[in-house]
Amino acid sequence: MWNFLRSPDAALGASAGLIVIVAGLVGQYAARGMSPSQWFYGLVAIAGAITLAVILRCWPADKAAQAKADDESFY
Repeated sequence: MWNFLRSPDAALGASAGLIVIVAGLVGQYAARGMSPSQWFYGLVAIAGAITLAVILRCWPADKAAQAKADDESFY
C-alpha cells in the first residue's frame, strides 16, 4: 500500500482530484457572489491546478528515476 502512495499513478490521481476540488471550491464561492478580483484569482487557481496535472503527465522522467520505478513496479 505504501508503495502505491509513492507511485506516479498516485500523483496523477491526486492531480486530477486537485482540479476537481479547486474547481468545486471556486464554483461554490462564485455561487455566493464574488468580486472581479476574486473571479480572477479563482481562475488562476484552476489554471494552476490544470498546469500541475499537465506537468505531471508530460514532463520527461529522469532515466535513473524511471528505471527505479520500473524495478519497484515489478514486485
